[in-house]
Order: sequence, then structure tokens, then C-alpha cells
Amino acid sequence: MSQSKTNVVIVGAGIYGMSTALWMLKSGKYNVTILDKCGILPAPDAASTDLNKIIRSADYADPSLAALGLEAIDDHWRNPEWENTYHESGVMVLSGAGEKAGQEFVSKAYSNCKNLGIDVTLVNGSSDVKNIIKKKVARGVPLGEFGGREGYFNPIGGWAESGRALEVGLKKVRQLGGTIRSGAEVQGLLRNGRKVTGVEIKGGEQVKGDLVIVAAGAWTPALCAQPGFSVRLPDVVATGQSVGVIQLTPEEHKKYANIPVVFNLDNGWYNFPPNAEGLMKLAIHGAGVLCPGDNGVSVPRTKLTPGGESGAIPLTSLKGLRAGLREVYPELAKKDFLTTRLCWYCDTITGDWLIDYHPDYDNLVIASGDSGHAFKFTPVIGREILKVVEKNPSPEYSEKWSFDYVEKLLKRESKKELSDVDVEDPELAKGGADVRAGQRKVLDVNDLVRPQDLLAKQAKL
Repeated sequence: MSQSKTNVVIVGAGIYGMSTALWMLKSGKYNVTILDKCGILPAPDAASTDLNKIIRSADYADPSLAALGLEAIDDHWRNPEWENTYHESGVMVLSGAGEKAGQEFVSKAYSNCKNLGIDVTLVNGSSDVKNIIKKKVARGVPLGEFGGREGYFNPIGGWAESGRALEVGLKKVRQLGGTIRSGAEVQGLLRNGRKVTGVEIKGGEQVKGDLVIVAAGAWTPALCAQPGFSVRLPDVVATGQSVGVIQLTPEEHKKYANIPVVFNLDNGWYNFPPNAEGLMKLAIHGAGVLCPGDNGVSVPRTKLTPGGESGAIPLTSLKGLRAGLREVYPELAKKDFLTTRLCWYCDTITGDWLIDYHPDYDNLVIASGDSGHAFKFTPVIGREILKVVEKNPSPEYSEKWSFDYVEKLLKRESKKELSDVDVEDPELAKGGADVRAGQRKVLDVNDLVRPQDLLAKQAKL
């Protein structure tokens, strides 16, 4: 007699939800229904629905994350399953010589790369960086001084067409028999004591399941705080990160087509090679901004938010994007910005993800806390979430991703020492799964860029 399948409801059709559904459906043991509030999928305002995301192979201070990142590339991203969404341009990993936290991260990441057999190249200052970049740009392209930074070049890694990758994954979920419902905004949790029986969506419809997985990305804190849901969480918060895009001419596109990703760990600035349409994205992986709702919980303000349609970012962030570009490719820093957006993370204290059963319920799993560095693991994160679901988590991750991880650490260390982002001082964080710089601030709509601010003539070049 065949065993009946477990009926699973996944809240959220982003990277965590999609990848988990794929691994569940491939196992043959689950019926999966994904519910997403957005009427269009992939959701236009999701963090992953973007031009591109960095794919760092092993560029982590944590050896286990370094190995997982390399596996994602070697065993998955390069495979036909992901339909050539991955582009191996290489990644230049840098930090200022005087930035202790950034340099410590770079040093550990470099060692992990070497230990995993990657032929990384040390760069000791701007001349070394430029010698590598010169081989990848057209002759005569002016290069900046890269802020005098040092670090290493990793030839394995690059970037992925993130929006298309999510679309590819959702397509495969449907092909494997999964159900994906757009416009299904979850507003309540159905429960009977410690047992969760499903969710209620806007309009009153109940969707029943044997297991519920909340994978709502940056909307997770707000969802769990809703009266109909009312589920406690550890210290996680939605933060908005600034992104800008410039349009290259066909001639410029040819000049810069083969550049690597440049990632500055000291201030979070990074940029990509131009995509097929000549669009070059710049961004800042930093402390970000908060957008508190009436209940004090930060809620993403996106292009789908009334009043946020322009995708405007703080003016100070726009200036930071242009300043970073001037340090790398000064010729391009003279161009207008085409568009901007806020990319919303769900941040944990340490930058380690939150993937665990909720301690108050027997069949509710929280899969969130991306902290801005989860996309590269798209092909494998669902496998790790499934291991948690089946109560056989990978030992190297089980404690760090647990519900009470930070609470246990706080008994031994201060919050500031643990933090992935320093929320008190505008300096680099002292620890965490990743390195983030800056100080979180509440989003001020009066400080957002106006259309004229996107023009290069408005900047002091």
C-alpha cells in the first residue's frame, strides 16, 4: 500500500518558497500549494524579482556557507535546469585596508576559497585590482583607484538573472504538479492548540494543510504580527536597500561586457556587468532603511505601495551609488540613472537565516531571515529547508538557523558583538554571517530622490 502524501501550504512564492516546493515535489512525498499575495508572479516587488543578483561561490568567512555556495554553482547553477540564468564573470571581493571587520572577513573568505580548491588571486591595492580589470575591458577604458582597496579575485562566481531564475523555478514547480496561486493574500492562521490546520486568505477562504511553511521574505514580520496570524518571532526586521540602474550605449556595452562583479565589503557598494540590454545595476548591501507601520513593525515600501510607485531611494544613497561608481569606472559615473528601487531584506541579528519549526506549534515552519545573501543558494536552500521539515537538519546549520539561536548567544555576548549590522554606530558590524556597514534609519519620504536627481548634471562630478 502506497503512503499518502503530506499536504503542504507554503506562504510566499519567492526563492525560499519556490526552492522548497521544488525539493518537496521531487521527493514524491508531498502535495504542495504555494500562496502569494501578489496578483502577478514572480511578484514585481519581491527582492529576487530584479535584473540580477551576485552569485558568490565560496566568498564567506563561514566555511559551511562557503562550501554550500560552491556546491550551488558546481552542481546546480551550471546545469541546464536553470536555463543559462547564471553568468560566470568572476567576483572581485574588496575591503579598505584600515577596515578591520571587512579585512577579517576577506581573509577568512580567501582561506575558505583556497581550501575548497578555487584558484583565487590576492590583490594588494588598486594597481593589482586594475591589472585584472584591464584584461576584461576594452583597451583605453579609464579605471578608478577602487578606493585603494585590497582583497582577492575569485574567477568562480558572478551573477544570475534573478527574476528569470525565479520564473524558471516556478515553472518547474507547476510542471512537477505543484499548485501556485497568485493574488492569495494570507491574513490568518488556522490552529487547534499546538496544531496548525491551514491558513485563511483575504476574502475568508480557508486553505487546509498538514504543514504550513511561512516563506514570505521581507513581509514575514508584518504577516506574523497581523491579528489573524499573531505568531511571535525572534528579532527579525524588514530593511530596504538602495539599488540604481544606468543604461549603457551599445558602444559602452561592448567596452564593459566582460567586467567582473565588484563587491566592496567595507561600505557594501557593488556593481554588475551590463546585461543583454546594456543595463548596469549598482547597489549598496548595507544597514538599509526601516519603514514602520502603525504597529511599529517595518513593512516593505515598494513600487506596488501607494505613493512608492517611482521606486525612489534616499538621496544620500543615490550619491553613494554614484561615488562608488566613480571609484571604479569614472567614465560611467557621468551618466544619468535610469531607475532606482528599494530592495527589501528580512534581516536577522547575526545574518544567519531563520529556518526552523516554530516552538509554539508542531507543524508550522518559518523559513525567512534571508539577510540579503540567500539568492545565490536558490538551487540548494530548498533542500536544506526540507531537511528541517523532516527533522533531519544539516548539523552545520541546525543551531545557527534555529528559532532561539540569538537568544542563546545573547546570554554569552552582547547584541552589538553579534550583530550583522551595527544599529548604534555608523561603522562596520563586528560579526555575523556576512558583513554589513552603516546605521539603520527610518525611511524619510522627504529625503527621497526626485526625477531630476537622477540626472548626472545634478551631481557634483
